[in-house]
Amino acid sequence: MLLKFLILRSRGNISFISAVILVILSILFLVVFDLCRIFIVREETKKASDAASLAAAQNLLFFDSSKCCEIAGRVAELNNCKMVDCSFDYDCVTVEVKKNINFAVLGGLMKESGTVSSESRAKVLYPWDEYFGYCDYYKFSY
Repeated sequence: MLLKFLILRSRGNISFISAVILVILSILFLVVFDLCRIFIVREETKKASDAASLAAAQNLLFFDSSKCCEIAGRVAELNNCKMVDCSFDYDCVTVEVKKNINFAVLGGLMKESGTVSSESRAKVLYPWDEYFGYCDYYKFSY
């Protein structure tokens, strides 16, 4: 009702309408900016989890499983992320990392910052695995 009154009162003057449209477009731009930050941080966490799982898998390939999670944590920290979970067995490494986001507009609406996390898994293929088929045609004799 108030908007209709102001529009009727300021007939022929578009400055009020332009100001309202400018404010609405500015808020929309900032919200889109925050959404783009989510996607950028998602790519950063995915890159960090991939690198951490591959580093741990490389360490596992050389039979040094004692430092797999420590190396994965260091790689995650080098990529500005924090490692949440690391698990491995004989031929698989799984790493989960997270990173906090401080929003420009959405931060005013939420009390705490947002968190984006990613998980990556790397499978270790040993030279004697069935994938390479080496055991099919090598014959060992003594």
